[in-house]
Amino acid sequence: MKTVINFILGVLLVAEGRAGAAADDLQRLASLVDYIAADYPGAVQAGRVIAATEYEEQRALLGDARKLAEGLSAPAVIDAIGRIERTVNAKGPAEEVTAACREVRGRLVEELGLVMAPTAPPSEQRARLLYGQACAKCHGENGDADTEEARKLDPRPASFRDGERMARVSPQLAYHALTFGVKGTGMASFDSLPASDRWSLAFHVVALRHDRADGAAGARAFAAARVALTPTASRLAALSDGEIEALLSPSLGAAADRASAIAWLRRGASFAAAPGGMYGEARRQLAGLTGSERARWHDVSVGAYLEGFEPHEASLRARDRALAQRVELAFLDLRRAIDDGAGEEDVRHRTASILLLLDRAEERPAGPSVAFVAALTIALREGLEAALLIAALLAFLRKSGQAERARLVHLGWLAAIPLGLGSWWIAGALVGGARRELVEAVITLLAALMILLVSHWVLGRHEAKQWVGFLGRRVMALAPGQSGWPLFGLAFIAAGREAFEVVLFYRALLLDAVGEARAVAAGAAVGVVAIAAVVLIVGRLGRRLNPRPVMLASSVLLAALAVALVGRGVRALQEGGFVTLTPVGLPDLSVIGLYPSLQGLIAQAVTLAAIFAPSLVARLQAASRKGTAKRQEA
Repeated sequence: MKTVINFILGVLLVAEGRAGAAADDLQRLASLVDYIAADYPGAVQAGRVIAATEYEEQRALLGDARKLAEGLSAPAVIDAIGRIERTVNAKGPAEEVTAACREVRGRLVEELGLVMAPTAPPSEQRARLLYGQACAKCHGENGDADTEEARKLDPRPASFRDGERMARVSPQLAYHALTFGVKGTGMASFDSLPASDRWSLAFHVVALRHDRADGAAGARAFAAARVALTPTASRLAALSDGEIEALLSPSLGAAADRASAIAWLRRGASFAAAPGGMYGEARRQLAGLTGSERARWHDVSVGAYLEGFEPHEASLRARDRALAQRVELAFLDLRRAIDDGAGEEDVRHRTASILLLLDRAEERPAGPSVAFVAALTIALREGLEAALLIAALLAFLRKSGQAERARLVHLGWLAAIPLGLGSWWIAGALVGGARRELVEAVITLLAALMILLVSHWVLGRHEAKQWVGFLGRRVMALAPGQSGWPLFGLAFIAAGREAFEVVLFYRALLLDAVGEARAVAAGAAVGVVAIAAVVLIVGRLGRRLNPRPVMLASSVLLAALAVALVGRGVRALQEGGFVTLTPVGLPDLSVIGLYPSLQGLIAQAVTLAAIFAPSLVARLQAASRKGTAKRQEA
């Protein structure tokens, strides 16, 4: 006889020929491995089959799973399913089967893009209404399945108060059963219900057996556990009570405390109307994305990123740079899909993917060391760029016989310091969300323009042969007595831009690193010392080396910085929603200002052309003069 848990656990090759076959097959495969992981312990114990029908069903479903994996062209998944088959055929331990099933699910998520999570918190009120209308007749008002209708069915419906069985059931598994139905039982498919209703029902049936728990005590127990588990519906959807208990066990020794914490997670956190946490604002805005008018989707997605994630990006980059990059790209991909007219289901899928990434980001460890590294990273990343630019300008001026103009460079970056200090108080109030990205983009692109102008102006003081032809001869040559204030402007804008960004990043970091202000200050101080050391070393090397290589290196550095700044300026415009984003199949090299978007690469190509055009023109003019001279001699 099939176990009553089949209400939740079926997968179930039904509704053949449905639209989106690949996505359906991916979900069915996930359902199969979830079913096997949850039901195998009830079929085999201590190497003996205790439920023959269930055991044969397990083996049949593994064959179905293998066929689905083969159709999805997933070799690693096929291998993992093969290991499950061998363990099941040998009547091996349930722990091995569960671990292998978990590996398959992980690969489906990481390698094939499976996303199964609610995009908004489930509604307990809606779930109670739906349960009373559609489920109570068979499963009972309180979930014990002790009803007249239940006694007529074979197999009997599941009892949602069976602690042993329900401990193996996740809301995700319940969602699968509600979506596909359960083959061979009275459980029909409810896929006509909106996805939000199915998620609400799924969470409700998993939480039913916890209805007598003390919510306040559970919240305190979970807080005391200090476990890396984000208490959101999107994170809890994939976890059974048994898996949650395994996470809590190392820090909560008392079984009663663990049970209390699990009950709060199921009844309190899962149905929280406004999930909190570091990325609470991002989750709040994303939750209303598909529920709002389509005309607002673009603005909502931009706001979720700029107001909910971007202020915390620096802290996450210090903890997990790759994950921070994945979140940023996922937000940009969502916005691009919306701008391209994606349907609601596609937008929901992308939103769920972002929520899962945010859950993972919130679980990354933090502490004094993270705050220190984050502060150091900000100082080095933002300050080093301006420091190298100023060092390059100073070296260039000394070696080109214009050392008297170095004071203008120093005046420029010194004047930017009060700007940075003042922006600490006004940045949050006057520059937020998309406006912050716009201001950052304008300043960044202006800095790139100033670099180009000053590079041409300075480099143009000597003949091209003295500069290895890098930018040509006498481009915007400095006439006697001409002002050198463009140097001041470049140093001021470059340093001011970095000061503005540093302020924004440090404000956000202090929000994330509550109580770690000393660690942040220490990281910033070490960063400043490191930058000063770099400038000192570059300056001393520049004095000892011959003029030609120093000026050439300075020229190359200035040109590279201009290209990088243009890339970052365009990306800021894209993040603020002011410029569209067309991805290209290139690696992301954001560390050096190269982003894989068509708009950014075109802008950088134009910048390179502006850098090398004067040199090309000078060469062509020189060749023309040389040809004319030869003809005249002839």
